[in-house]
Amino acid sequence: MKKTGFTLIELLAVIVILAIIAVIVAPNVAQMITNSKESSYQEQKNAIISAAKRWSTDNALKLPTINGGIITKHVSELKEEGYLNSEKDIIDPRDNSEMHGCAVITYDQSNNQYKYTYEENCEE
Repeated sequence: MKKTGFTLIELLAVIVILAIIAVIVAPNVAQMITNSKESSYQEQKNAIISAAKRWSTDNALKLPTINGGIITKHVSELKEEGYLNSEKDIIDPRDNSEMHGCAVITYDQSNNQYKYTYEENCEE
């Protein structure tokens, strides 16, 4: 009578092959997740900067006109004034915390234009 099934050696070979595949794939998956979170974070920053640009369009007279002049708009202010969706929090996907930074609008006289950046820690 013939026995059907796998021998211990065959099972160990399959487990070893699966372990090798896991060792190869796991770092790549972890890197993809990290890249995805960073990309989402950049998109959140871009949304805040876009909101600041819309605010600037509506409030052109409040913008600085001297070289190096700075104005700061906190995320909470942009939400309150309707430039960001106020129904949901702006979340930092890297650590799932709410983003409490601000958009910084700086006037550059040499280029005669405004520069928009996002800073996580704002100074009044």
